[in-house]
Amino acid sequence: MPQSTDAPVESREPVQLMVIGSAQGIETIVQTLHLRGFAHVSEWSIAMPHSSGRLMRVLTRWVQQER
Repeated sequence: MPQSTDAPVESREPVQLMVIGSAQGIETIVQTLHLRGFAHVSEWSIAMPHSSGRLMRVLTRWVQQER
């Protein structure tokens, strides 16, 4: 989804997508989504610990709020 830089900040909200699993599994998903044009690899956070004991990476997208 394209991000608009023209919209006022207060009319947008952050939505976060998380991928949780092993380092190899996460990398596979991030690379697959990149190849499909969903998000560049650099848009994802670094791998960090998740409360489940596995790893996670987070992608934040900004979307228009419905009024």
